[in-house]
Amino acid sequence: MDRENWIEFLNIITMDDENIEKFKKLYGEGEQHLICDVLVDTKISFSTIIPEPAKNGSDKNWVDNSRQDIWSFRHFAEEEKPEPVGRELEIWRYENWGTPSDLLYDSLEGPDIRSLEGLLKGEYGFYTFGRPPFKVYEKMAADGLVFEIRWWCDQAYDEWFTGKGQVEKGRFQYHVGPMTGDENLQMQLVAHDFLDCSEEDTDNQKRIVVKNREHLDQLLKELQRYVKTNLYMQRKIIEENTITLSNVLDLNFLDVSNVTDLSNLSEYLDVSPFPDNGWFCKIKLDTSKWKK
Repeated sequence: MDRENWIEFLNIITMDDENIEKFKKLYGEGEQHLICDVLVDTKISFSTIIPEPAKNGSDKNWVDNSRQDIWSFRHFAEEEKPEPVGRELEIWRYENWGTPSDLLYDSLEGPDIRSLEGLLKGEYGFYTFGRPPFKVYEKMAADGLVFEIRWWCDQAYDEWFTGKGQVEKGRFQYHVGPMTGDENLQMQLVAHDFLDCSEEDTDNQKRIVVKNREHLDQLLKELQRYVKTNLYMQRKIIEENTITLSNVLDLNFLDVSNVTDLSNLSEYLDVSPFPDNGWFCKIKLDTSKWKK
């Protein structure tokens, strides 16, 4: 992977208290370090789970950036880029961790205090470059831990951009895709054009060949999410607790010929942004060219 194009995957891990205690016994509770005059125990590296080979630190092909060596705080200015790891270490980490970086996590407003328990309970996420560290997860499962993982990356355009995994019978099972990041971007554009009331020509839109029902459900879920978000951002007029949209969302750019099950699909999409606060909205769908 071109280091200049490293992208960050946000990982969310969740495990219960019993497995958090197992984690500490297996890999330690972390080195304490001082943040705002308070000792915090979050300095733990992936190397405590899958140790890196010892190398001479002067070897530029192996040299690492210490900011990538801990489960700890990271706060860079937007124009600042972290230094890359050495090429040999990058390859080793990809082969043994699944990612070239150690675990990083961010605070948009600068460092704040975060506990190891909060990290492992999914109260906040951590980042890795290039890919999620799925081989680290496999080792954790083999060591007897039970947990769940979610990850996503808005800049990834292949099927890895979103995924999830869990431990089943002592093995970490994960699933990526089937929607790609490029398709996700198209869902954003479709939602924007729909609410912008621009004239759409689905015959000239980039067609998406839907692989199966799971793929279709994921596409519609992301489209629903982006319409909801844009409705809130645009502050559409609400009358009697209902957002009224006269335009129809044309979904005929989706080629569903490979989908064998089109049951239980509504002709409307519920995009109510805040139903608990009385914001209700359903939009009409045009699937007239789908072969049902």
